[in-house]
Amino acid sequence: AEAPPHMNPLVDDFPRELCGVPIDTDYRRMVQFELLLREESVPEADKIQLALSLLYKQPVPDPVRAWDRLLWYYGCGQSSEQAQGDGKAAPPRLYDFETDAQRIYTAFLQCYRIDLQKEPLHWWKFHALLLYLPDTCVMGKAMYYRGLDVSTLKGAERKHAMRMKALFTLDKPKASTQAQRDREFLARIEKRRRYLEAQLAKQKRGEV
Repeated sequence: AEAPPHMNPLVDDFPRELCGVPIDTDYRRMVQFELLLREESVPEADKIQLALSLLYKQPVPDPVRAWDRLLWYYGCGQSSEQAQGDGKAAPPRLYDFETDAQRIYTAFLQCYRIDLQKEPLHWWKFHALLLYLPDTCVMGKAMYYRGLDVSTLKGAERKHAMRMKALFTLDKPKASTQAQRDREFLARIEKRRRYLEAQLAKQKRGEV
């Protein structure tokens, strides 16, 4: 069933349908979704339908609402705006499903005895387990230093933290900052929403 707006994973079931349509809850679908959104070789017009087909097992009655619910599901119950916070800078990116693929696989096996090749975890369960990996494994340590605010550190502690952040950084040597890339990522999502609404409006007017 679809989860309540304010879901508590201790007492509420993870969602298994959205907009009244059954969904594929395997964590791989949202991994593929995230990689799809960052794939520049796929035309923007194709990404919406590809994304919807990744999650929904049947055709959706309202693609615009289905897209909004997909984003809510991808954010594990939060919208992009809620995840970022009102007026706050985008939080640092803690993981990358391409760069960290082997680290994530090994960490789940090491820390949880979960073989991700064999267990189709629900996306929300996978995401929670990922974010709370202990720093005793390489992936947990990588996320800890990627998210660490070094502005309050001093001396040798700050020097060590900076060295570790550089070791695990996901940033490439580009002119844009991570915050700018995150804003561009969210802007692309909103652009796809507007495109979808425009296409539906044309269909209603019989223009396509």
